[in-house]
Amino acid sequence: MKNEEDEKSGVMLSVAPYLTLGIQLAITVAVFFFIGKYADEYFGTKPWLMIVLILIGVVGGMIKFFRTVIELGKKEEHERSGKI
Repeated sequence: MKNEEDEKSGVMLSVAPYLTLGIQLAITVAVFFFIGKYADEYFGTKPWLMIVLILIGVVGGMIKFFRTVIELGKKEEHERSGKI
């Protein structure tokens, strides 16, 4: 019974970093959306700054997403090679 619990907790620990990636991407895009929205209202440039900042948020979020996935993949591969 304890072995099964240890295995489940090990799986959850290995999956947990991947679960936050989607949330990080969504938050990045949302933050840039609201910054662009308020900048458009301030400068009177609707909707251009909002569109530009959303694109910057998407590109920046995707770069961070892929860097994190690559880093986690390398870490996981390193851990596997150490166990074998």
